[in-house]
Amino acid sequence: MEVWNAYDFNRNILPYLLVRGEPVPKGQFHLCVNVLVRHEDGDILVMRRSASKPLYPGYYEFGAGGSVLAHESSLVAAHRELEEETGLVPDSMELLAQRTEVADQCHFDYYLALVSGDKTSISYQEGETDGHIWLPVSQLSDFIESHPCFRHQKQILRRLIKRWHS
Repeated sequence: MEVWNAYDFNRNILPYLLVRGEPVPKGQFHLCVNVLVRHEDGDILVMRRSASKPLYPGYYEFGAGGSVLAHESSLVAAHRELEEETGLVPDSMELLAQRTEVADQCHFDYYLALVSGDKTSISYQEGETDGHIWLPVSQLSDFIESHPCFRHQKQILRRLIKRWHS
């Protein structure tokens, strides 16, 4: 059973715990992380969500992500999710953005992980992902416009592409 801290709209921890699969009470939120991955050579990791996932099967994600467990920090969760879903251990991790999605009752923290080493050593977490590619930054814009990707990840990637080209 996966348990999360409950948060209010302003990201204050509430004295309640939430259980994955149970409805999140109105006015409460849980915290999720998304970790975009850039290799030392500049390429970006793109993971394909498993076809067996109930939500957004076959969508593409830029790294790893998931819910922050109760009593776990966002940064610790980002490291854990990255290693669980890809087998990668980052050289560094940078907080890029924080968003709140009221409709999803979720706070999102977006990180950029820099990794080095063997790009063929990606591992898949069963039921989570079933494929990956490494894309050069020059191909990202075309990729996110022509493949099913999450809207917020697209927005963050567009900002990163501008940053990397300036």
